[in-house]
Amino acid sequence: MKFQRGSIFRPKKDYYKIAGIILIIGAIQFLLAVNLAETQFPGYNTAKNVLSDLGGSIPLHEPSAIIFNLSVIILGILSLAAVYLILKSGGCRLFSSCLAVSAVCAIGVGLFPEYTGSAHVLFAVLTFLFGSLATIFSYRLGLNIPMAIVSMILGFISLLTILSFLILGTGASNPLIAYLGVGGAERFIAYPNLFYLIALGGYLTSRGKDWVRIRFTDGYW
Repeated sequence: MKFQRGSIFRPKKDYYKIAGIILIIGAIQFLLAVNLAETQFPGYNTAKNVLSDLGGSIPLHEPSAIIFNLSVIILGILSLAAVYLILKSGGCRLFSSCLAVSAVCAIGVGLFPEYTGSAHVLFAVLTFLFGSLATIFSYRLGLNIPMAIVSMILGFISLLTILSFLILGTGASNPLIAYLGVGGAERFIAYPNLFYLIALGGYLTSRGKDWVRIRFTDGYW
């Protein structure tokens, strides 16, 4: 049995440009929404408060909560649309699967805000974890070397920060949290992936029909 290795260019089904625009819109609207929600949350502190506090703290702060939750749901939906177009164009299934899982869980973060407890935590962890893996595995789309290096750096910054949370916990015993605060440390998980989605979107948009024609027809999935 042969498995797709990397990306297979399909010139008659080239939707990378549209996928790139969607990724740019999704990531930028979320970053702007977070900034807006922070201004509407009395006493919000980026070092002490995590992103999810914007959408699910008790008591709720409006319009901060609706802004954050709606925006993260939009981010998930747009990311899923981009995944569909990337796969339709012959894009790598490993990258697409990771981004799809992250997107579905992002929708879950918006539908199950912080006050819902364990459900929200599960969706948030999976969103971050698979988002960082998608950033790392995006090199299999056939990126040029500089872009692949950027994906590795940003992806591993996010992934290593997640591992520090899982291994060292979310208290003062974690040196990242002791230095940056839990909110500041969490942003080193979320923001590298969001910034990379914008960069990847620009890359896909600029490549258009001149997409790198590297074909992998056998090997690993």
